[in-house]
Amino acid sequence: MIQLRHVGVYVNDLKSQTEFYRRVFDMHEICDNIRQQDALVSELLSAKEPVEITKLVTMYGKKNGAGDMLELIRYSNSAYKVTEDYPIYKTGVAHLGFGIDNITETVSRIKALGGKQKTSIHIMANGNKCCFCQDPEGNWLELIERSHGE
Repeated sequence: MIQLRHVGVYVNDLKSQTEFYRRVFDMHEICDNIRQQDALVSELLSAKEPVEITKLVTMYGKKNGAGDMLELIRYSNSAYKVTEDYPIYKTGVAHLGFGIDNITETVSRIKALGGKQKTSIHIMANGNKCCFCQDPEGNWLELIERSHGE
């Protein structure tokens, strides 16, 4: 059996990004601002410096005890910074997809908390509503509100 457990995203401001995902998507912390420094982190980063990690889970993931988790990682020496000009077609992680109940309300929360709406809300052939946004640090978010028939 294969299971997608989580997605890790490097962020510049761990505290504000944590608050953004908590408030927009009603996610809950599994662990908050944990400092991790071990052989695996050192090998991955080619440096003996710690990372700070916050793990957030959706209500679905909380209920099931696995999956639906977003791992926000802050590495202070990262030379690469995502910006709002970060194109969705760039090689690497393209976007985080979220299934939501109300796309209009979610887009409003994203904008109120410093994110940006990048496309209008589209009704797809299957009746689902879809929109792309960015979080305050420029990471792309796909919002999908399923039609009642799906």
